[in-house]
Amino acid sequence: MLKKLLKYDWKSVSLLLLILHGILLVYTLIGRLGIAFGLSGAGDTMVSSVTTMYGIAAGLYIFVYVLFIFAIVVATYVYLAIRFQKNLFSDEGYLTHTLPVSPTKLIWSKMLVAWAWIAIDLVCVIVSVFLLVLFKETSGSIGDLFHEFIAIFTGGYGTQNQIFMIILLLSMIAQLFGFYTTLALFSMCLGSLFKTHKILGAIVTFFGINTIFSLISTILMFVVPAWSPVTYETNGLTGSQQNGLFLCYLALYLVCSVIFFLGSRYILSKKLNLE
Repeated sequence: MLKKLLKYDWKSVSLLLLILHGILLVYTLIGRLGIAFGLSGAGDTMVSSVTTMYGIAAGLYIFVYVLFIFAIVVATYVYLAIRFQKNLFSDEGYLTHTLPVSPTKLIWSKMLVAWAWIAIDLVCVIVSVFLLVLFKETSGSIGDLFHEFIAIFTGGYGTQNQIFMIILLLSMIAQLFGFYTTLALFSMCLGSLFKTHKILGAIVTFFGINTIFSLISTILMFVVPAWSPVTYETNGLTGSQQNGLFLCYLALYLVCSVIFFLGSRYILSKKLNLE
């Protein structure tokens, strides 16, 4: 049954997201053609006014491009949340909850689809950036950066840096795929308990819990002397202190993800409210 749920959830969200990411890639190709035109040296034969116009157009394009990437990332997350909220707690929810499937499978179906699209989103953004900047003239610099990045993970810059980058990467993955995904589902479940303004309740819950988490993280940094900003400003953080700090963040993200998952399952199992 989980396979059927995944298939349904995937189809219900993918069309619009495919169109949005397709637009991003088309916009990227337009920019690549413009940059290739500029690098070809055609601008050397242009009059000054035309060259100036080209520079203004390039600057405007980059500005819109950055905004577009940010909008795509946010839109993907928001659209998934809206679509899943409707599937679970709107009129559509009456049909969803009559299916012979457990709340656990409902949650896993939503999470797996969300993870897949978050991953696709990241890949599209990375491919888009590379398409825009990777030319013969820039390949050397980009290659050097890539080799340095790989060297850090393979221990080329020391074991401390390697461990730090691994912990940092795991922390970012836990935050994006674990913390924020389960928080969104948990917020929707809590929002459904409101008698009115359920969507507003979910939004307030999401930002409220996120704010509380940020406050706890900040307090933790000041409470633990080794992680205090005062220590950082005076002596700097050692490699082990940095690793300890981000290990703590990683643990917090994982623990919160489990709590949000269990909380969502409890509400869907015991406190479901579709009114």
